[in-house]
Amino acid sequence: MKMLGMFLAIAGLLCFSPSAFGELSVEDLEKIRQIVSEVEVRLGQRIDEVEVQLNQRITFESQALGKRIDFQGHLIIALIVAIIAFVAVPMGVIVYQYNRNRDQQESEIRALRDQQEEIKLLRQRIEALERERLIQA
Repeated sequence: MKMLGMFLAIAGLLCFSPSAFGELSVEDLEKIRQIVSEVEVRLGQRIDEVEVQLNQRITFESQALGKRIDFQGHLIIALIVAIIAFVAVPMGVIVYQYNRNRDQQESEIRALRDQQEEIKLLRQRIEALERERLIQA
């Protein structure tokens, strides 16, 4: 209750104070206009400064981001090349060895076939010589 009474007393004093019934003169309005226009000018200048700073920062950040993206792109390309090299080089070595071994095996098979043919021919000659010997004896 005391608080309400105090509040009403303060509100009454403020309502009945001489400034509550005062009127603004033309000079007062001009001063207010002048203050508002000065604030607008300063605020406009500050906004322009902030805009310039933001543009500079955006330019700097975009350049930094571009450099970072370029680096990451080069890093990804390097990693892809490294992966290909780590897979392709051993595969190439394996294929080369496989082909070399296959060629060696084919040449050995040819050599064995040639030897078999030569052995057949030699057997036939031996048999023919033995028949001649049997016929002569």
